[in-house]
Amino acid sequence: MTTARLKNATSTSKNSFAAIQKTLVDHKAQRVTFVYDKANSGRIVGIEFEIEINGVLYPFKLPARIERVEKRMYGRMGNGLSISQREQAYRTTWANIRDWISSQCAMIDVHGKTVFEAMSEQQFLLPSGER
Repeated sequence: MTTARLKNATSTSKNSFAAIQKTLVDHKAQRVTFVYDKANSGRIVGIEFEIEINGVLYPFKLPARIERVEKRMYGRMGNGLSISQREQAYRTTWANIRDWISSQCAMIDVHGKTVFEAMSEQQFLLPSGER
């Protein structure tokens, strides 16, 4: 598989965690927790946070599905990959989570709700285009 098919597949960013934290703090997150892997390797495997939207505190839990990104990028995962491939998949995963959080916060800024909330109000149907 080619890495060009996945957003941020060639990311060289090493500051995704700082960018995520800044975005959440700027949007008044009340709790931000990075979840580390059980093997104590220092790798972050998820993020949990709470953010207030229109006076309601919402919890979010985002696992980093690094193995799925490895599989998508290289057709295999884990120990079958080189260290550089595993690191690239890790950077790609977190760059995509960084972008998702940024996009969701932009939706909250503009519409006062997340994409999920906006879609659920429409029963997950696309708008008709009529006003």
